[in-house]
Amino acid sequence: MMTETNIKNERAVSRLDTEERILITARELFIEKGFSGVSGDALCKAARVSKTSLYKYFGDMSGVLIAVVSREGDLFELNVDTRPSSEDAFWKELTGYGTRLLQLLNTPFCIQLDRTMHEEARRNPDLAKRFYDNAYGRGHDDITALLQHGLDEGFLAHPASASDLSDHLISMWEGLRFIRTRLGVDEVPFEDPEAWSAHCVNTLFRR
Repeated sequence: MMTETNIKNERAVSRLDTEERILITARELFIEKGFSGVSGDALCKAARVSKTSLYKYFGDMSGVLIAVVSREGDLFELNVDTRPSSEDAFWKELTGYGTRLLQLLNTPFCIQLDRTMHEEARRNPDLAKRFYDNAYGRGHDDITALLQHGLDEGFLAHPASASDLSDHLISMWEGLRFIRTRLGVDEVPFEDPEAWSAHCVNTLFRR
């Protein structure tokens, strides 16, 4: 016999399954076709859900994209130690972070997500800002904190602020390589993420 608790649990599972199905399917379709190439009808058909469900949980296709972007922003949580205890550990952490970032940017999904955000930025600036805050902005904050610690501890000396140094370093890491991939000129931006990360760190800080 079904109790009231069991009924509530089944409804919660059903709701989660529907939302998850929409998000997982949307993610796959956005990778394959870009946001502008996916209609609500196509998404609902692929996810085997009704349009009513899509509207109920996400409002519209922009709502779906916002949900996907918010979730994928967690990919940019690269677990940087912003307070290493020694100079050697500091440089290792800085280069290691760059390596992990470039490995992430090598993935097909991140490349397509970046393209999608550039396509949508004019039409939906709030979405673009949310993507930046959850992804690149998060990385900038982490690197700024790490560099500030390095400046405070004397691990490096530089007249620029930690925030400006973070801007410079992230720009060097991504550079024209990622722009070429975004434009479809190259397939993979970073052939050797570890070597490129170290090269950029050593060049900027003249090590």
